[in-house]
Amino acid sequence: MQHSAKARFITAPPRISILEGLLVFCTAGLYLPVWFFLTVRDIRRITDDELSPLSWTLVPLIFIVQPYALIRFCKYLRRAEKQLRLRRWPVLFEYLWMIIFFGCSVFFVAGSVVEIETLTKMIVSVLSIFNFMLMHRRINKLRKRCHNEAVAERHKGYNSLEWIAVVIFTPLILGLFLYTYINSELHDNLRSKQFFKHQRAVEEAQEAAAEKAEEKN
Repeated sequence: MQHSAKARFITAPPRISILEGLLVFCTAGLYLPVWFFLTVRDIRRITDDELSPLSWTLVPLIFIVQPYALIRFCKYLRRAEKQLRLRRWPVLFEYLWMIIFFGCSVFFVAGSVVEIETLTKMIVSVLSIFNFMLMHRRINKLRKRCHNEAVAERHKGYNSLEWIAVVIFTPLILGLFLYTYINSELHDNLRSKQFFKHQRAVEEAQEAAAEKAEEKN
């Protein structure tokens, strides 16, 4: 059965999850539409379901549709896994994955409206990428059962365009996080110093007023 599956279906080649996660990080999530496009395309080739890979590129960009879309995504993925006789995730774990994906999306949208600490943003970013890597590992298992054909030739894990993105934007994103964190820390320290300075000035004024009152008495 594995041999016939390999002979029949053609998908994108599997890729190490860490490399895939790095692409998501260095593009600030803009790689996710590409990932959904390729993944849904591969699922359609296996299941023959009427899916439009292009429409799925909107799922990571529009968080409102994610609760419904992610449930459908997992349903089609389970069909593909059944077709290839692969072990599927427990339903509870699948829903946990969807909740984390959607929760992180809501967090990032809220972060664009209200002020959130940089450290909190970093922690949620790491959580979202790790969550994504778990799903990509699942997709890798599916692709390993099929023949693979890359959109562009890869060199040590990435094609030329992906290498450009990783080399240029990874240090930029890291630098931005670091700068924002240091700047926020300095701002908080300055605000604390100003607060204590103001508090000290009030105490000195109160002491001076008390001394004058005693002198009059």
